[in-house]
Amino acid sequence: MKRRDLLGLGLSTATLAACSKAAKIPSTVSNTTPIAAKTSVNSATLRLGFQPPYVAVYALREQKLLEKAFAGKSTNFEFRRLLSLKPVTEAISAGAIDLGLGGTPVAAIASGQPIRIIALVERSPKTHALLVLPNSPIKTIADLKGKKLGNPSGKSYYFAGKVLERAGLKDTDIEWVQIENDAGRAALLSGAIDVWGTWDPFYASAEVAKEVVALVNGEGYQLNYVALFGRIDYIEKNPEAVQKFLEAYKQALTWARENRQAAVNILVKENKLSPEAASLTLSRRNLIFEPPNDEYRQELINQSQLLFRLGLIKQQPNWDNAIDTTLAKTIAAS
Repeated sequence: MKRRDLLGLGLSTATLAACSKAAKIPSTVSNTTPIAAKTSVNSATLRLGFQPPYVAVYALREQKLLEKAFAGKSTNFEFRRLLSLKPVTEAISAGAIDLGLGGTPVAAIASGQPIRIIALVERSPKTHALLVLPNSPIKTIADLKGKKLGNPSGKSYYFAGKVLERAGLKDTDIEWVQIENDAGRAALLSGAIDVWGTWDPFYASAEVAKEVVALVNGEGYQLNYVALFGRIDYIEKNPEAVQKFLEAYKQALTWARENRQAAVNILVKENKLSPEAASLTLSRRNLIFEPPNDEYRQELINQSQLLFRLGLIKQQPNWDNAIDTTLAKTIAAS
């Protein structure tokens, strides 16, 4: 694959995710799954954008937890499977989805996108990695100088930026290639990029196939909290629906922790993974349910400070406005 073609593919998937309702999104990028049938022309809708590895999303459907939580309510549910964080935030800002699930969109919040964080559902630093070919001449972080590093977020990828900074390298010491997760593996194998920054299950799939080795993973560089967040106007207008969704999601997380093999089987089926890749993906994920805490807030401050130093954001977000602890606090304690 030519590098310009790979770049085009990465950009197109991000753009497609935020397209209008009339546009068609390829099934490899997104799918929409109605969970409850309409019972009224005035029935409410809750639309979630999520990324492939979040097994609790699939458990919601398998265990019919949303139907139970919303019993007696006229509410419709839609799931949209997206490849990375940027398409999720773009879809929220465009009004295509209401809630999102993934790493915290620091740059999007700093740019003024109407996003509020409402719960933490993972703390999994080992799921991210910078990957190279097994025979790559790149053996240390210092060897990255002058190389091409591909990832879905470009320079905004906090983990990669932190790795470089700690090694004494500047962001200008490497060439950043913005490329989506579905094209990154091919780009690395073809030599279009030298290093691939990605996360599970993409990382695990390439690792168990013995196509890559991890130059470094996220442990010691980022806490990698996974958050539930949403469009501010939706959260403020539908607090009861959001709270019921959080209750159901907490139950799905509990189910996934207590039924590990069944959770692995779901990942295999829904993401077309090998059992080995699905098991490895789940083993590196620490599933939690908590309101945003002080450790998380400090991590966000650290991320925004780095992005500001790199000139990638013009101002640091007001985290008091961007974080709501009240919705998850009662549910976490129950």
